[in-house]
Amino acid sequence: MGRTKGVEMRIGSLALGLAIAAVQIEAPQAASPAKQPITISFGLAAGGKSVDCGHDIAELGAAKLPAKLRDARFYISAPALIDKAGKEVPIELERNDWQYANVALLNFADKSGSCKGMSALNDSVKGTAPPGRYQGFSFVVGVPSMTKGENGKDVALNHSNFATAPAPLDIQSMSWNWQAGRKFMKIEVDPEGGVTRKPPPPKPASRETPPTGAPDAKSDLAKADTPPTEPVKVNADGTITVVTWMLHLGSTGCKGDPLTGEIISCASPNRIPVKLSSFDPATQRVVLDLEALVAGIDLSHDKGGATGCMSGPVDPECAPIFENIGLNLTETAPDANDAGRPSGRVSKVFRAASKTLMGASK
Repeated sequence: MGRTKGVEMRIGSLALGLAIAAVQIEAPQAASPAKQPITISFGLAAGGKSVDCGHDIAELGAAKLPAKLRDARFYISAPALIDKAGKEVPIELERNDWQYANVALLNFADKSGSCKGMSALNDSVKGTAPPGRYQGFSFVVGVPSMTKGENGKDVALNHSNFATAPAPLDIQSMSWNWQAGRKFMKIEVDPEGGVTRKPPPPKPASRETPPTGAPDAKSDLAKADTPPTEPVKVNADGTITVVTWMLHLGSTGCKGDPLTGEIISCASPNRIPVKLSSFDPATQRVVLDLEALVAGIDLSHDKGGATGCMSGPVDPECAPIFENIGLNLTETAPDANDAGRPSGRVSKVFRAASKTLMGASK
């Protein structure tokens, strides 16, 4: 009896020990973080030199002119990391004055030096992503038409009233009008000697002047989109010389009335998809290269339309700009409906560069 009881006790102790061991083995390990913080740095350059408000650009455009930076801002959306399988994993942006929903504003021009931009700079986007091993980065230059609000309903982004929109969509100088939407990219430089061009024709008396910076892409009024406070030199041959060359990129050919809730559609969306297959956020930044952006354009002479390029399909300066950014300026064939969409050409306007190896322009 005692022997049987002792055996039973030993068996019971063994079973209890195995049960405890099983509990210890099955106990959950320390949970890995559901999200990891991500910061993507951006920069502005001309060739191999960084560009900022305090230094002249040594050579820019087909004529290799010295130039001063005046303004440089652009919106990006849909930022994503690319894993080893090539899958794009969205970055969830944090909410701040530079970021809303999946949109962020990058700004490289304040009010210092030669610049006439904003009061503060922003050269990074911040958010979170699932833990993992990533090898690339993608994003879109531009503001989406819509996003989903917290209640699941559609919320207008591009075609919204800047006066009531959340930051960073509340900037008047980055807006055209409700129908046309935002300026996705605003690059302005002052080339040495200015920009010579024909004077814009008189405004037709029968038409109202659109809001500043909001020209119809096919209207002669687009030609008047020149900084109003800058001096204009009238030359002996009838041409004029203005101070600033401008690129304002945004959607064109837009129809619909956002004031009545009508959905806006644009013939030319003009959003630039960017994909960097090899990118390390820890050691690299995304660089917008002004030299590649204006390649083939003589900044000292404008051939017509707006001074520079206001995204107009008949503007001579827009043809090389759109080729450089990899978009079709017009349809490739009748009814192709591919104006303002990726052309398939490889664009070198955005690239990955070391955070430490880029020197400043002199």
